[in-house]
Amino acid sequence: MSKLTRVELSELPRKPVGGIEIQRSWSRLVATYWAVSGLFTTLNELRAAQDDMRGAISETHRDQARAAIVFTAAGIDACLRTLLRDALQTLLQTDGPAHGAFIRHFMRKDGGRLAGELSSATKKAIVDIDPRSALIDLYVADLTGSSIQGSKELANCRSALGLDDDPALADAILKSHQPFFNARHEVVHELDLVDPSGKGTRSRRHRDITVVGEQCDGALRLMYDFIAPTARAVRQVQRELGDTA
Repeated sequence: MSKLTRVELSELPRKPVGGIEIQRSWSRLVATYWAVSGLFTTLNELRAAQDDMRGAISETHRDQARAAIVFTAAGIDACLRTLLRDALQTLLQTDGPAHGAFIRHFMRKDGGRLAGELSSATKKAIVDIDPRSALIDLYVADLTGSSIQGSKELANCRSALGLDDDPALADAILKSHQPFFNARHEVVHELDLVDPSGKGTRSRRHRDITVVGEQCDGALRLMYDFIAPTARAVRQVQRELGDTA
């Protein structure tokens, strides 16, 4: 009987009920899931082909795990940005928690985009043919930066979607994913070198492939935990708009 411990993702939950507000973000999540799952399948096959599956895991195998970290993180970036852009168009049509977060972001005195001298980007958004959409694009860029770096950005996205009270997105849960984002930073920006300062060392950080599998799996499930309540919030807004129409 094989002693190989396989690295696999848990089954992706069923798509939440929702329309265009979650369609694109869900598609990105599914695409990321299958890309990362494919990397783990290749990793498992490489390990199974070893003469001794109990032997040391090679750097080639660990590179598959490193690639899975990068793919997962890229998918999270794309998924959250898309979810924000698409869902906020609807969520901001009523005076709910998402709209409150939107106002606070632009109006706060300590760095709000509408406080003090307006930046060129803000001025262009205000006079855009579709100012609301242009402001949402700025909002999303402010929330996510060049990439999601960890629990702080996740919490900002949670607040923007009006999901601060969702227990699946509690601060403790978001912070528990910080090691995954730290790993992405180390792999992408330092090539996983133990000493990336250029002193000549070629030593690379140890990556426990089982832990990497758990981190990637958890990060992808977290995206579902963003999409599902957002779909519910969108449906609630649509009901309210229908009631007042």
